[in-house]
Amino acid sequence: MAFSVARRAAAVPYLLVNGTYRKSTRSYIDSSILQYQLRRLNTHGSLKGSHAHSRSTLEVPIFWFIHTDPLLVDKHYQAKALSDMVIVVQSESSSWESHLQCNGKSLLWDLRRPIKPALAAVSEHLAGLLPLQLVYSHAHRTAIEDWIWSVGCNPFSITSQGWQISKFQSDTIARSYIISTLEESIKLINSAMHLLLWERTSILFLWLFHNPIDLGFMLLQLEYGCS
Repeated sequence: MAFSVARRAAAVPYLLVNGTYRKSTRSYIDSSILQYQLRRLNTHGSLKGSHAHSRSTLEVPIFWFIHTDPLLVDKHYQAKALSDMVIVVQSESSSWESHLQCNGKSLLWDLRRPIKPALAAVSEHLAGLLPLQLVYSHAHRTAIEDWIWSVGCNPFSITSQGWQISKFQSDTIARSYIISTLEESIKLINSAMHLLLWERTSILFLWLFHNPIDLGFMLLQLEYGCS
């Protein structure tokens, strides 16, 4: 039902190698509508599973749609990362002419095996990795496309067929997790300190401050309401 409601068709113009324009009718899934419909179908209003609150497990809901005719996400993508899910589409065509060109030739997409765009979307969802051609323009104060940087043989390189995460991207993912962990720790400590402001000073607190391990356990109890 969610798939049927979110499915759309549109005429998309794109520039050819010879400088002329062509109009292409594309069938696609509107990601915002699909996300809304999937949230409605979920009984708890969330797509999270049984491990949603686990600190050792990170759940990534991936919705993989298979269709006979060429099908995209938001007109131009084979996969897309959203705030609480990843959407991937798969079709029968193994050599589909895309709207991108390189070296005077149109880039062909393998819609039958969308592994590369799926990995890119999951990496964006998990660690905020972005396509290599996106750079920040100080003059425009926004992100622009600079295709000089679309290099390498990884999921984010549009002009290659590789799908292996590079060492640079692995390092970026690790740094992203470190920053996220630090931010979460700061929020946890600030929340616990706010709760401590309402507690009376006693000899027990003096003893806890001299025993950091017991103090940390107590802060977690105050934060999560454990007994």
